[in-house]
Amino acid sequence: MDSTSPTVPHPPEGEGPKDWVAEFRRKTDEVRAAAAEWAVRWDEPEGRFISALMGAMEVVGNLSASAQAAFVQTSRDGRAAAEADLLRAKEIHQAAQLALTQIRNIELAAKAEHEAVAVQMIDRTLPLFIKRLENVLVIREQRWNKDVARRRYVTAGAVVLAIFLSGFGLARWEDYGRLARIDNCLDHPIQASGHFYCRIDQ
Repeated sequence: MDSTSPTVPHPPEGEGPKDWVAEFRRKTDEVRAAAAEWAVRWDEPEGRFISALMGAMEVVGNLSASAQAAFVQTSRDGRAAAEADLLRAKEIHQAAQLALTQIRNIELAAKAEHEAVAVQMIDRTLPLFIKRLENVLVIREQRWNKDVARRRYVTAGAVVLAIFLSGFGLARWEDYGRLARIDNCLDHPIQASGHFYCRIDQ
């Protein structure tokens, strides 16, 4: 190859895949070899055209490699951001689970406290309620006893009255015959010596 042939800069290996860079260098070497076989003079128009064309191709390759590197970097940044978001989401989920557990514990504590207050109120009010209930029951029992005593008195009075009326009726029935004879005597008296007499054999 002529010493005046231009040196085409190679794209940096870090800006693109290594196999693409190696393939580009191989093709560049093939173009130089073909130009040397054809005795291309690099200071002539055809040499300058080939050199400019290869330079433009290398610039395009460098741009492609830079774009690919930027894409790779963007993908890495996006993946890192996604992993960070995932980590934050996991932390938020753990915080939410912790908060939910705390809320459940608070709810259980409030329920237990409510039950304790209810038990305490029952312990305090139940004796008063029992006492009031006993008073009510005593009053009702006294009233019932008074009603029973009143009914007994009424029953006893009725029995005494019935016995009295029965005795009176019996006595009246026993005296009926004598009273009837006395009435008959008064209706048909016999007068003798200024006195009235009754016949008792009628």
